[in-house]
Amino acid sequence: MKKEKIIIGTLILTVATTSVRFVGMFFRIYLANTLGAEGIGLYQLILSFYFLMVTLATSGIRVAISKLVSEEIAVGNYANAKKVLHQSIAISIFTGFAAGLILYYFADYIGTGILNDERTVLSLLYLAPSLPIMAISNCYKGYFYALGKVTQPSVIQMTEQFVRIFLILYIMDTFLPKGLEYGCAAIAIGMTAEEIFALFLVWFMYVFDKKPYSHKPCKQADNMIFKIFGIALPLSATSNLNSILRTVENTLIPTRLLLYGLSSETAISLYGMIKGMVLPILFFPSSILTSLSSLLIPAVAGDNAVANEKRVTKTLSQVLHFTAISGILVVAVFIAFPHEIAIAVYNDSQVGFMIKLISYVCPFMYLNMVISSMLNALGEQVSSFIVNIIESILKISIIYFFVPVYGFNAYLFALFLTTILNTILYLIRLLQVSCIVFDISNWIFKPIAAAGISAFLAKNIYLLFVRNSSHNIVSLFSSIIILSLLYLMSLIVFKSIHINSFDIKKSILR
Repeated sequence: MKKEKIIIGTLILTVATTSVRFVGMFFRIYLANTLGAEGIGLYQLILSFYFLMVTLATSGIRVAISKLVSEEIAVGNYANAKKVLHQSIAISIFTGFAAGLILYYFADYIGTGILNDERTVLSLLYLAPSLPIMAISNCYKGYFYALGKVTQPSVIQMTEQFVRIFLILYIMDTFLPKGLEYGCAAIAIGMTAEEIFALFLVWFMYVFDKKPYSHKPCKQADNMIFKIFGIALPLSATSNLNSILRTVENTLIPTRLLLYGLSSETAISLYGMIKGMVLPILFFPSSILTSLSSLLIPAVAGDNAVANEKRVTKTLSQVLHFTAISGILVVAVFIAFPHEIAIAVYNDSQVGFMIKLISYVCPFMYLNMVISSMLNALGEQVSSFIVNIIESILKISIIYFFVPVYGFNAYLFALFLTTILNTILYLIRLLQVSCIVFDISNWIFKPIAAAGISAFLAKNIYLLFVRNSSHNIVSLFSSIIILSLLYLMSLIVFKSIHINSFDIKKSILR
């Protein structure tokens, strides 16, 4: 994948992802006000097991498609590229229906025996049909990412979001008066309808898309099934085991908080506030990193296929640098304006305290996301698997043994410790298997200094704005923009980044 495609594709995906998250944030505010913290906690509990089934249904296939299709096209094996997609769809039909049937027939046991709340059962039943549909559409999306055609997934991403929100808003008033169980079920119906619409749309786009192999001679295709499984199975094992451990973690938090002495309602509400309100705010700025992660696998895999080690190293280094300085900027924003952001979004000052506290781990979360994609692109799925297992077992152990004694503080400690440890282990492995030199001065120390100066100045500017204006949200938004500009200027002054980095054409040709 050419670098121009990475830049343009990242921009398109960023616009789409940011738009979806922006709309989704307003919708999440609506859900928080409609369902309350307890309802959000119940919803997050349902999602914790549903995402385990999603992992089983998709089985690492999209990553396999992105990597293999881009590799085969890079070396001109168009027949193989076509076969990768078709065989992946066949695999996904099987895994998708298997996951859907498990969720449907065992919904009662899962809700009462695993999630320990019978109010989750109805939502699980409504979510079951979405799994085979999602598994198939996932293959087509992976195909488009492999070709660097991000417009199609971006359009799907935006339109399916609106379908889900429209349907939920339409039926929520009818469902919610019956109780939180039915309020969550309304969300589940919207999510399933979203997947049905997405499959129809992505299939339609695939049928009318110009294929890279349509007018080129194709030699006899190889059997790609073993290559697909070679990538998908380690990823699937990693994701499934990781999802199982995450589900154990998510179900443990409320139950261990009960042993600490909190009421059931308080435990679910506290869990919902962190998982459903605080963490989505902290991940909201990572739209561009999500886009980069989606495009990294086919881009790096294509360069690897033609042994272009110099370009691989340069691409990974630039993305790491960008991720580090972005994460540090996010910390500066959330430390400078935690309560203001919480009041503007949720009208809840307690959320602001949690935002400020947890924001310190944001750079590690962002690096974790990007480095994971880098390792997958370099064929290091087993390394990711081992690191994730270490992280999850450590976090579950802390939650199990220490939350009943120290309460929610023990969970926060587990979150910080395991996220930082995971990122460090990921980074060590990446440096071992690549030629990247981690520039700690320009990527960490200078950005931290720039962020500290910018946050201090922006906070004082905000206080000045508030004294002279009654529009607090406008003042907050203006101050965040000023902080970002001050941070950018400081990075240039400190020579952490250079002005010619903004010359995209020059950067491409270099």
